[in-house]
Amino acid sequence: MQCPGQDNRYWSGEAVFEIPCPHCGAMLEFFKDDSQRRCKQCGHKVLNPKIDFGCASYCPYAEQCMGSLPSELQSKTADLFKEKLAIAVRKQLLDSKQKYLLVCKRAEFAEQLCREEGGNMAAVVAAALLSESETPLNLLNDLAAADTMISEVSRLLARKPAQNDEETTSAAIFHDACLLGDLSLNISASPATPCQTTMGRQEAATIRAKAGD
Repeated sequence: MQCPGQDNRYWSGEAVFEIPCPHCGAMLEFFKDDSQRRCKQCGHKVLNPKIDFGCASYCPYAEQCMGSLPSELQSKTADLFKEKLAIAVRKQLLDSKQKYLLVCKRAEFAEQLCREEGGNMAAVVAAALLSESETPLNLLNDLAAADTMISEVSRLLARKPAQNDEETTSAAIFHDACLLGDLSLNISASPATPCQTTMGRQEAATIRAKAGD
């Protein structure tokens, strides 16, 4: 798979190089725009060691490229976007450390609940980080977030009705993450609505039990 954002008309003489396969030692030839190559000897996919895949967090061709990359690398790219968004939110909330601490707590719970309950983790965590922002869409646009991400985050923040099972799960997790974040910081001891997920109810009970000790 080649990076579709590269233009080989402007390549220098170091456009082609070889590395030994980390699995079997056979030599692999890479072009500089190859995101990965499959070893002809052992069959393993090997990533191009000279590409920084952090580019996928902003590159308009990322979907074409990332679709062929291993899931663990896609996960790292998602983490990179989350870190960039957290930094952007922190800059926006410089005058309110309490709000920044709150959204970080909400994001932590969002990630934890998504691992157990499912849902769209990237969108739910982003919505949690943006839950106290006055201009959430501006921050997402500044980071060149995908249209699908912006649409899903907007739906979560606006508490719009879900259209399918994944959206229903994501909405429930976002609701619970916000509630748990508030509970953990003693912002809301008696929420108006209970947690909607099994894991959320368990976490809420744990937080209340610790507060009662």
